[in-house]
Amino acid sequence: KLNYLDPIDNSRFGEVEFTIPTTGTMHGFAGFFDAKLYKDISISIEPNTHSKNLISWFPMFFPIREPITLSANSTIKVNFWRCCSSSQVWYEWTVVEPTTLPIHNPTGRSFSIGK
Repeated sequence: KLNYLDPIDNSRFGEVEFTIPTTGTMHGFAGFFDAKLYKDISISIEPNTHSKNLISWFPMFFPIREPITLSANSTIKVNFWRCCSSSQVWYEWTVVEPTTLPIHNPTGRSFSIGK
């Protein structure tokens, strides 16, 4: 039975930490997924495990406003939010280490997906 009076909130939050092996300049993040659906059944758009003939899902690029120069073995910490309204879904993100950047794409102002 579906309950339309108490809709499920699909908003999410996650913090990801990376160690960068080499010196370089970071302009953003690539987003992929690998999902286990049931037992040995999965779908993936991650390059190393990409599901054969899967063409309905695509990677996403999360740009940052100001590039960050990183040295080898730097740690990067990023916060991601999946936000929802009655008509849209969007992502917001910010770097919190090695420096703090403003939240990118607040309220889906640059990019959102219609429900």
